Formats: sequence, C-alpha cells, structure tokens
Amino acid sequence: MSIGKKIKQLREQRKLSQKELADSLGVTQQAIDAWERSITNPRKKSIDKLSSFFNVSGGFFFENDMQNKIPSPETITNKEKNKPKDLIKLLEKEEYTLNGVLVNQEDKEKLKRIIEAAFWDAKEKNKRKK
Repeated sequence: MSIGKKIKQLREQRKLSQKELADSLGVTQQAIDAWERSITNPRKKSIDKLSSFFNVSGGFFFENDMQNKIPSPETITNKEKNKPKDLIKLLEKEEYTLNGVLVNQEDKEKLKRIIEAAFWDAKEKNKRKK
C-alpha cells in the first residue's frame, strides 16, 4: 500500500477532512491531497508529524508488509488509556479560550488533536533518549 493510501485511510478512519488534518499538521490542504494521490511524498518532518498524530511509527508509511496494518480504533483507544490524567482533564475541559475568546467546538477538537499529537511526539522523543 502506498504512503498516500495509508495517510488517506488513517485520516478517514478518524473522520477528518483533508483541511482538518492539514491544520493539525501545519501544512496546506493541497499538500495532504498531493500526498494522498501519490503526486508527492511527505518530507521527513511531515512524516514525523503524521506518525505522531496517528500514533504509528515513522516506518509504518514505508513498509509494504501485511504486519504493518492500519491501526484499529481499539488500538488507538488503548493508547488513550496511557495518557496522563492531567492531559485527559485538559482535553475534556468544557471550555477553551484563546486570548479571552471562547473557542467553538470545531476548533476545540482541533486543539485537542494538536495537544495529543504533541504529547505523543514528546513521549516518543523521550523514549529514544533512554
């Protein structure tokens, strides 16, 4: 399976639009579209962001064997059990404000995904240092 197909499957599994994924990763929607259609491949920095966001290894996107399946929602749910309690409280907080302005539900979900991706990225970096 191509890198683009894996990205698309992961994105669709999380019920994200290309724009939502792009916003979460800090890239353009056009970049996501080009990756998914295999017009271009993401660079290393983007692979790292994708890996962190989707909770998969960076090698996941490059391997073609059947052992490297798209993670199931249950796998993702199991990882959520490992989140620290403070992060869970933050993600479940009813209201967010940015610069004193209440954040709408759509932006709240984006913020939650960004915070979660940052957490997993930091956790992975710390694991590599040991």
